[in-house]
Amino acid sequence: MNVEARQEARRILSEIAHAIDRRLSLEVRDVPGQERLQITLNHGQHHHQVELGMPTVLAAAEDASARNDLRLRLKHATDVMLFRPMPDHRLSVKAVPPPGGQFTPRHRGRR
Repeated sequence: MNVEARQEARRILSEIAHAIDRRLSLEVRDVPGQERLQITLNHGQHHHQVELGMPTVLAAAEDASARNDLRLRLKHATDVMLFRPMPDHRLSVKAVPPPGGQFTPRHRGRR
């Protein structure tokens, strides 16, 4: 790809990152031998890397749907970087009554 296309891709990515969060900064590098860009997102002490194809980024300049898809990919990467996943509530163990018998729940605290 030519230099103008790479500059345009950097401009598009910068605009989208700024729209997601004003404190979000990004560093864009070319992947050698490929038409891909390696994007490093920075927000304070947090860092995350994403690789995107040049055609995907350049399509965002002309098509609103492609721009939204690119924004969602960057937003997802930002959310993964900034927020820890919620604990899985399905993993909590619950008491099950024994078959055919009485079940008395255990008391918690002082008696």
